[in-house]
Amino acid sequence: MRNIDFIYVINLDQRPEKFSRCVQQLSLYGIEPYRFSAVNGWELTLETINDVGVRFEPWMSMEKWGTFYDGKVEQHEIVHEIGRNYFCHCMSRGAVGIALSHLSILQDAYDSGYERIWVMEDDIDIVRDPHSLSDLIDQLDMLVGKGEWDVLFTDPDTKNDRGAYVPCLSFAWRPNYTPPNPEYFSQRKDVSSDFRRVGARFGAYSMIVQRSGMKKILDFIKQYKIFLPYDMDFSLPKDIRLYTLCYDVVSTQPNAPSDNGLPMYLRSSQ
Repeated sequence: MRNIDFIYVINLDQRPEKFSRCVQQLSLYGIEPYRFSAVNGWELTLETINDVGVRFEPWMSMEKWGTFYDGKVEQHEIVHEIGRNYFCHCMSRGAVGIALSHLSILQDAYDSGYERIWVMEDDIDIVRDPHSLSDLIDQLDMLVGKGEWDVLFTDPDTKNDRGAYVPCLSFAWRPNYTPPNPEYFSQRKDVSSDFRRVGARFGAYSMIVQRSGMKKILDFIKQYKIFLPYDMDFSLPKDIRLYTLCYDVVSTQPNAPSDNGLPMYLRSSQ
């Protein structure tokens, strides 16, 4: 696609039917994405899980609950144990895998020298011709400056099971990082009839990421490790500039099968 160097779709090996649905939708517009074999968090070793989490140190905040993994069992407690690896409360192995999948794609794209990529998860819903994104990128470049935005989401907000928008107006606690300007995350400012600048948002199922955004997100996670679900972490890097469309072009499918909280694909295969 014009203005986009590479197109990724994240898909678990155990969910070929979800990728097929994506391909069917995109093929109507002559778009052939690269299938990224998702990191399956349910199959990660305990060593890997603990390696990517936040190891608690004495200087960190311990005011809230967190989750840690001891064997294959997740356990919950107030974050306090020095040397223990924590995630946010009830962070599932599936969510760890999703975060690693997105970060792996950003690293691949950055190492490949791409300037702009389109990353999708396999529960997309195409509402308008995706080729309109090429023109919209031109418009955003002219509106705010070609190098003055990091991420463009292809719809206004994520959606709940009924298809209603769910805005994000705040940030989530981390034991090892406090944002310098907490009020920033509630920002929602329309900059035209097409675009809105936001301080935060939920949902990572369709996002166009510039090279500057790749670097900011990767640098943040490499410094502070994984603690939150990916769509609660990508808003935290300092000075990251997030924009959304004011209407749906590519959005999410409400009630799509998910393996985030549990490996539901195991039941599907029985």
